[in-house]
Amino acid sequence: MRGRPILLTIAAVVLLAVAGAVAVRAATGRTEPVLRLTATAEQWRVHEVNRQLAIALHNNGTVPVHVSRVEPVLPSFDGEAAADTDALLPVGGLRVDVPVSYGTGTCATTAAASHVVVWARAEGSTVVERLTLPLPDPNPLLDKLLKADCATQTIDRAVSLKFGPWTDAGADGLRGSLDVTRVSGTIQVLELDGNVMYALTLPTKTPLAEVSAATPAASVPLTAKPARCDAHALAEIKKPFEFLATVTLDGGDKLVTAVPVTDADKKTLDRMLRRICKLPPAG
Repeated sequence: MRGRPILLTIAAVVLLAVAGAVAVRAATGRTEPVLRLTATAEQWRVHEVNRQLAIALHNNGTVPVHVSRVEPVLPSFDGEAAADTDALLPVGGLRVDVPVSYGTGTCATTAAASHVVVWARAEGSTVVERLTLPLPDPNPLLDKLLKADCATQTIDRAVSLKFGPWTDAGADGLRGSLDVTRVSGTIQVLELDGNVMYALTLPTKTPLAEVSAATPAASVPLTAKPARCDAHALAEIKKPFEFLATVTLDGGDKLVTAVPVTDADKKTLDRMLRRICKLPPAG
């Protein structure tokens, strides 16, 4: 990846072009099968929650391959982590996904292309190869993740966003607030979105709030109530407490970040939803 962000829908699944094949022959006294593996990076909703990538490994060779370890090398991120695995890659280019943590974006202006290091052996062989597999570059998925991290870091340096205390509003759900506290500059909060499970009602004015050196704090009243009540959706949703705020800093471009939701917030929201939807208590 070379620092060329591409704006994509956060919930979208990104499928990347297959990288060039890498063939490695073991340096032993006997002939070993040639391993022909390629890798792409993808992300499903279950991986979004845990800040993971699915490293999709493709076996383009003629024998099954056993993979024991996958290590992402992502120069635009800090804290990426290797994953031990026991994955069998069948022949025919079929894909096996190995989840790995990708860390946090560094927001450097340029960076080297990303790749993965894979420990693998051909079926029937005891020789474990260490393969370096390039990821496609430019890389729309990694660019999208980097852009999201950098937006959050930029916002965090300028303003604090949090939910204020919740009070029971009966059939109307919960009354609360979005509390906005300036750190530096002039910040406008333009929008705050609900999600699949929770609908938010806010004032109709734009911006919702503005803080500056003259007015360093603001509180936006809101109500939260269930957006839907089916138990299946509640069980399957991966990010029930993601509330995205759109802000501008000193009149610049729009940036989007998730408002932090504390454990106490989550419990209060969940109890309200279950009360109104007449669902059993959690756990």
